[in-house]
Amino acid sequence: MLISTAIFNLFGAVIFALPIFGQEKLSALPQNTHPLYLWIISSWIFILGVAYLWLAFADKPEPLFIAVAAAAKLAIALIFFTFWMLGELKFSFVLSGCVDLFYAMVFIYWLLQTSQKT
Repeated sequence: MLISTAIFNLFGAVIFALPIFGQEKLSALPQNTHPLYLWIISSWIFILGVAYLWLAFADKPEPLFIAVAAAAKLAIALIFFTFWMLGELKFSFVLSGCVDLFYAMVFIYWLLQTSQKT
């Protein structure tokens, strides 16, 4: 699951970086977003994607990181849904948010299962 989350994040990093390279229409992001914010968001999504990949190959996934990842995924899903409801984002972001929500639920389930074993 962590490998697929890493791949999903790496695609997300590309989506947020597209407007920086003049590809606004491919990203479906709001127009006129300052490149500073896009670079920050894209780099953080990329860094988290690398962290998911690293954790996928670790001997034992770190529960604190999984908890933070679940919280971040939930937050992103809620933010995307809210801004879509306000008419600020296209529906494709809701679909992406649904994937983030799915990963959040899987991470929470994993945390609950592993905490019961200890």
